[in-house]
Amino acid sequence: MSNANAETAGPMAVMQMLQGAQVTGILNAGIELNVFQKLVEGPLDARAASERIGCPERSTRILLDALTVLGLLAKEGAKYRLTPTASEHLVPGKPMYMGDVRGIFASSVFWTALPRLAEAVKKGGTILDKHAETPRNPFWEAFAQSSASMAFPASMAIDAVLGPWIESKPKCRVLDIAAGSGIYGFTLAKHANVELTSLDWPNVLEKTREWAGRLGVDAKRMNYLPGDLFEVDYGGPYDLILLSHVYHHFEASRCAALTRKVASALAPGGRIAIQDMVYDSALENPGAAMFSMVMLMWTQKGESFTLADYAKWFADAALSAPEVHASQGMPSTWLVGGKR
Repeated sequence: MSNANAETAGPMAVMQMLQGAQVTGILNAGIELNVFQKLVEGPLDARAASERIGCPERSTRILLDALTVLGLLAKEGAKYRLTPTASEHLVPGKPMYMGDVRGIFASSVFWTALPRLAEAVKKGGTILDKHAETPRNPFWEAFAQSSASMAFPASMAIDAVLGPWIESKPKCRVLDIAAGSGIYGFTLAKHANVELTSLDWPNVLEKTREWAGRLGVDAKRMNYLPGDLFEVDYGGPYDLILLSHVYHHFEASRCAALTRKVASALAPGGRIAIQDMVYDSALENPGAAMFSMVMLMWTQKGESFTLADYAKWFADAALSAPEVHASQGMPSTWLVGGKR
C-alpha cells in the first residue's frame, strides 16, 4: 500500500493488515497439502479435490474457498481451477515455482517472532534465543533449501552485468560469501574460466554441495570454505567477491569492517558485487523499509542501509563508488564496485 493510499484507507484495510498471518497460514496449508499440484490437470469440485489431497470434503471446501478469495483459485459453479498466478508460481516443477519460499516466510522463526514484535521494538533488536548471528543456526540450512526461486532471477541479473567482464579474463576467481544455496556463484560458474569458492557455515555448505550436484556444477572448479564470514581467512586474492543479502544482518560498523576485509581479499582491479535492499527515507523502495522490520525481529542490530552508507563503506575500503543495477521486478539491488 502506497503512502497516499494509506492516508485514505478505511477499516477494511486495517482488517486486511491484521489478517496477514491468516493469509500466510492459508497459502502455507495449500502448498503443504499439494492443492495446486492436484488442480494442475483441470478443475475439481470440493469432493474430488478432497479425495486427491486426502482430507475431509468440508474442510477442503473451506480451504478452497479461502484460496479463491486470495486470488489463487477461481470458482466456476462448484468447481475450482488454478489462476495464472498459482499455475505459474505454485505448481512444483514449474521454472518460477515459489512454494519453497514458505520455508522462510512461514517458518517457526517468523511465527515465533512476529507476535512479539513490540518486544523487539522496545529492546532494539531480536528477542529470539536463536537468531541470525547464532553460529550454525539450522535456519540457514532451510534458507539454502527454500530461497532458490528468489536467487535464480537475481543471479541472472548480475550475470548480465558482469558476464562480459568475466569472459574477458583468462581466469576469474570468485568468492561467494554466505553462499547459502550457492546459486549466485553457480550461475557465474557457467563461464568456463570461473574458479569458485563458496563460503558459509559447515552445516549450510552441505546444502550448497547438494545444489552444486543438482545443477551440474563442475566439481573441479569448486572449492568450499567453512566458517564465520568475519573470522575465516578468505585466502585469495579473488577477481570477484559476491555478497548477496548479507549486509542487512549487521550494524553499520560491522558492515564497514566487512567491506574492508573483502577489499583486502580482492586482486588489483577486482570487483565486489553486493545484493541487498537499499533504503531511502522517501520510502520509494517500500520493500526495503518493510525488510528492516524483518531484521528487527531476526537480528541484533541489522536493517536495510542507504546507498550513501554503501558509498561511504566503499570509499573507506578504497573501492570505487558503487554502480547501481536494479533487479527488474525485485525489491533488491546489485551494487558493484572495483578495487582502485
